[in-house]
Amino acid sequence: IEQVLEELRNQNNDQRDLLNALSETRRADTSRQHEELVSTIRATANEQVPYNVQGYLDEFSKALASEVRMLLGEVGKLCKDELGYLMMMKSKYGPGGEFVSDWQPPMPPPPPDAPMPPPEGPPPPDEP
Repeated sequence: IEQVLEELRNQNNDQRDLLNALSETRRADTSRQHEELVSTIRATANEQVPYNVQGYLDEFSKALASEVRMLLGEVGKLCKDELGYLMMMKSKYGPGGEFVSDWQPPMPPPPPDAPMPPPEGPPPPDEP
């Protein structure tokens, strides 16, 4: 029995050593593949056409300028329309307009038996 136990221990140690070696080999292999992948990505990125930011900005500015011009034209038209409407309302409600006319009904004359009020001014001086 002792001999069988010793053989099992030796077999266990051999398998443990084999698993450790396999694990180390796998780690080294994975690390090497990772480094190769990163270096390939960097090389590919350097080969690509450089990104022309200024060109894209100029193109975007041109496209945006036409939109802004159109919107400013619409705002100007709306402003003119609003000013016209306000002027129309002022003319209707202002003096001489449709809703506040200059015409006033004539005032009736004072009753004939009422004495005329004295003219306003300084009182006449007393004579001695």
